[in-house]
Amino acid sequence: MQRSVDWLLAARSQANCLARPVDEAGPGGVADVVRRTGGLQAQTWRGAAYAVRARSTATTLADVTRAQETDRSVVRGWFMRGTLHLVATEHAGPLLGLLGPKLIKGTERRYGELGLTPAIRAAAADLIEEHLLANGPTGRSALAGVLVTAGLIAESKGQQVYALIRHTGLLGRLCYGPGHDKDETWVAVRDWLGKPLDLEADVEGVARRYLAAYGPATARDLATWSGLSVPAARTGLRAVATRSFDVEGVEFSAVEDLPGARELRLLGEFDPYLLGYDDRRHALPDEHRRHIHPGGGMVRPAVAIGGRVIGSWKHADLSYDLFGRTGEPAGLAAELEDVARFAG
Repeated sequence: MQRSVDWLLAARSQANCLARPVDEAGPGGVADVVRRTGGLQAQTWRGAAYAVRARSTATTLADVTRAQETDRSVVRGWFMRGTLHLVATEHAGPLLGLLGPKLIKGTERRYGELGLTPAIRAAAADLIEEHLLANGPTGRSALAGVLVTAGLIAESKGQQVYALIRHTGLLGRLCYGPGHDKDETWVAVRDWLGKPLDLEADVEGVARRYLAAYGPATARDLATWSGLSVPAARTGLRAVATRSFDVEGVEFSAVEDLPGARELRLLGEFDPYLLGYDDRRHALPDEHRRHIHPGGGMVRPAVAIGGRVIGSWKHADLSYDLFGRTGEPAGLAAELEDVARFAG
């Protein structure tokens, strides 16, 4: 079935909840957004929070914190691509069971450069978890002191500490606890969630959630988003896809035929819609790419209509640049007002 690029972008926009389908307030609304999107990039806390805003109508910035720290219906840790995400608590174990071993293997060279042998990593994971179980939420400097005192590393500064914390997280034994950014802490999963994670891998489940949130898409898109190999992603998509569409000679898989969402949305930094695909040229033309991807892994806040990026904006003063357009597009004023409402 042949479709246009405009249809593809609008369908993806709807699948990714940019029609703002979540009306529930409070932590429940936050968890609903996280489930519907398959997880939100949380490289910065603000990025994850404003991704919730763009997909819901009644949540607030404080609700995102409550969902993670109080309800614990969402977990912050290292998941897709080995980067920080907020994921639904019930999805954390299957994701780590599927992706954790591959991510650890992919980090072996870096572990070697840091002098972190398998024996050191295993001992550190045990020590970190034991400390968190005994002491509760703990920050980086305190964990560094524990590792130095035990003789596992020589100094508390440098990249060894974070690498060992992340490794313990990839094993499913710790996650982020209270606090964000400079005040962030880590906790033992079995204490924070009341039980260990079930690390049973689930390729089809991940593929199904991905297509529901990002489809129509290709196996390469799923691989790019998740960190799976392309063959594994292809196997997963074949098992769950129920629709197929042709857009400019490329076959896209989906689980439903969506009419599409064409509203204007202000997407926060590191918004998942901007990170969900291998080929992003339709949503963000090459001539404007540097406005949103300036380098260094940064993804700036973007203005999008119907899934197509038309500009950028800033949190600091709510100013915007519409890539040479004149006039204010419909819906922009309402979005700016809602950003202010969300922040409180």
